[in-house]
This record gives sequence, structure tokens and C-alpha cells, in this order.
Amino acid sequence: MSRKVGGARASRIGALGFTFLALVLTGLTALLLARMMGDSKYADEPVQEVVVAATTINASEVINETHLKVVKWPQSSVPAGAFKSLDEILGPDPRVPVSTLFEGEPVIAQRLANPEKGTGMAAQVPKELRAFPVPIDNWIADARLVYPGAVVDVLSTIRNSLERKVSTKLVLQRIRVLAVDGLLDSAAVADPKKKNNTGGGQKSVVTLLVTPEQAEMLALASREGKIDLMLRNAGDPGTVETLGITPPELLGEADPEEVAEAQAELAASEKAAAAASRARRRPRRSRVVRPEREEPSGPRVERRGNTKTITIGGE
Repeated sequence: MSRKVGGARASRIGALGFTFLALVLTGLTALLLARMMGDSKYADEPVQEVVVAATTINASEVINETHLKVVKWPQSSVPAGAFKSLDEILGPDPRVPVSTLFEGEPVIAQRLANPEKGTGMAAQVPKELRAFPVPIDNWIADARLVYPGAVVDVLSTIRNSLERKVSTKLVLQRIRVLAVDGLLDSAAVADPKKKNNTGGGQKSVVTLLVTPEQAEMLALASREGKIDLMLRNAGDPGTVETLGITPPELLGEADPEEVAEAQAELAASEKAAAAASRARRRPRRSRVVRPEREEPSGPRVERRGNTKTITIGGE
């Protein structure tokens, strides 16, 4: 029994000794860290207040007070264009980011739209160009085939009301995408939380940067038919010329209207030939033959290149 009591007492003493040693080592570590920090250049580094994003702010989203907070920031690493107070950003004309600001990121002037230029999207439209929205199928947007900054070609499928023909034509090439569903930043477009939850019959909207003349073409194509977009390599400077395509051509069939036109032309040609043949067989009236000249006995045929001229009667 005495052995057991002695063993337990020794164990308690050992545990107390280990705890004391751990406390001593912890104190020494803290002392060493304090000395290191005291010797470091960061100990005397001045700080200043900097406005950062308190939460993720999407491009073109109007900034409010809940989006921002002020933190202490080492003065030597404060980015150019940073703000010191919320009033500098909010004020009477709240700013909007031109690209997504992530939580904890310093808000700088270069990432915000100038209030004098309008909203964030308007500030991104270069001079001489226009931002034109076009509807596309949701599955194209969901497949991420188009995104802000992408370069696309535009196809137009339209019905000609006069000829009752449907055709598809490549109408615009090398067009830059400004926004998808109002989002200017590709990271925000790819975020499933920002996905546009529209029904199957709804459309997504892609905003394209075009000239005024190209905007006229898009307006007509989108109202009289359907628009599709093709993603292309942004580094490809080439353009192609196409004739467009109709359903019969797609299926390798002859266009019924073209066949009818060809048959009408053939019938008119055959009718003219028959009339000419009858004219050649018609008996001539008797005429007095003068000694000094003779009338030709029949029609004269003259060939010049691919042209054949038939003269019936006369000189």
C-alpha cells in the first residue's frame, strides 16, 4: 500500500514539474518574440486608416455603408488611390466599382467609376462606341461561352417577308463583350450565387461594344429575327466573307423558288426560239429583183465570242 501511495505522489510531483517547465518555456518564448518585434522595423511602422471592402462588392453595384469598413494599415504599404474615410466614397454621389471588389481588399479610386461619367457600365464604354444589349439563350450564358472581355462574332437568322425565305448570315465580326446579365466582371459571372435564376423561356442579356452603324444592324437583327454569338480567339485579327445559308442549301436541296425561276426562264427561252423558228419558215412576199443587188436567200448568223447574232431579212 505504501508503494502505491509513494508512486502516486511521485506522479503528481512529476506532473507539476512538467507544467512548471512548460510555463517557463512559454514565458521565454514570449520574451524572445517581444524582443524580436522590438528590434524589427515594423515596431515603429506608422499606420493610417484605409477603407476596405467589408464584403464582396460586384461590378456596377452601387456602394453603400454596409459594403465598407475602415482598418489600420501600415503606411508604407498603403496602395495609391486608397481612401481614408467612408465619406470620400459615399458622399452625395456614391461610387460604383468597375470590377468586383473582394472582402478585405482596399478600395482605390482607379477601381471606381467617376460619378461624372455615370454608372459603372457607362464608364467602361470607350469613346466612339456604344453599349448595345442583345438577348441570347440561357444555355449559352450557362455554358460560359460568352463573358465580359470575350470577343465574339454575331450570326443573324431572319425571315424575308417578301420572298418568304429564312436565312442565316454572319453579320458582325470581332465584337467585344462588355457585360453579361449586367455583370462587368467575369469572376462575378462565373459565381453560381450570382447566376440569373430565370425560367426556361427567359433570355440572358449580353451587352456588346459596337459602333452606331453596327448598333443599327443589331437592332434590326434582334427585332426581325434571332441573334447567336460565336466565341473566337481574341488574338485572331482575321475576318471572313460568307454568302449566308438557307434551309434547302443546308440540306443539299435545290431551292423551290430558284427552280421555278429557272423553269420560267427556260420556258421563255423556248418560246422565243419557237417564235424565231416560225418566222424563218414564213413564206416571203415576191419582190422585184434589181440587177444591181441581190437579196439574201436566208437569215445570216454572225458569231462574236460567246455572242451569236441572227439577222432575218434585210441587208
